[in-house]
Amino acid sequence: MIATPETRDRPRTPVPHALVVGGTGMLRGLTLSLVREGYTVSVVARSRERLRVLAAEAAKAAKAAKAATPGSVNPLPVDYRDGDALQGALQSAVTVHGPVILAICWIHSTAPAALEAVAEIIDAGPSTCRLFHVRGSAAANPTAKARDIPAWLCRYPRIRYRQVILGFVIEGGRSRWLTHQEISDGVLKAVHQDAAWSVVGTVEPWSMRP
Repeated sequence: MIATPETRDRPRTPVPHALVVGGTGMLRGLTLSLVREGYTVSVVARSRERLRVLAAEAAKAAKAAKAATPGSVNPLPVDYRDGDALQGALQSAVTVHGPVILAICWIHSTAPAALEAVAEIIDAGPSTCRLFHVRGSAAANPTAKARDIPAWLCRYPRIRYRQVILGFVIEGGRSRWLTHQEISDGVLKAVHQDAAWSVVGTVEPWSMRP
């Protein structure tokens, strides 16, 4: 569009910046939903091809949503097990798209330091950021202390930490794991409700865990 004096002086509506770690896999549907809601979603994943396909699908989703401020996917092809590379990619994303106000992170236990690496970058913004830590059902084991907040969070006062536990489904007296779509829908619901602790599916009775 060619800028006219009227459009040139019109204030631009800032596009909210979200981060999704795991956004090309089981949180793919969540990523696309955030795009339809008008977010620029920085997505961390190792596969450049999966990121490319996701970004193309997100562009179609944004166009179909006809939002006043269309969302998009900002691909971050990085292995989150490499803390320096992860923080470098996140810092670049923040520089271009502004501070992250919503972060949704599904991080495997093989990278125990990755969540704090994310926190260090997103806490540096001028406002608070909601951090949804997506965890497997094992975190709901009655003998575990899943609701305990990580001790290192006290160093990041701008972060509002939430936990989302992925449970299972009981149907006809039998149990099964959640599908990717059920996970995406459930985590998105948790984001909208903004509770400190959420469970997608159920974790009771624990004896029926698949």
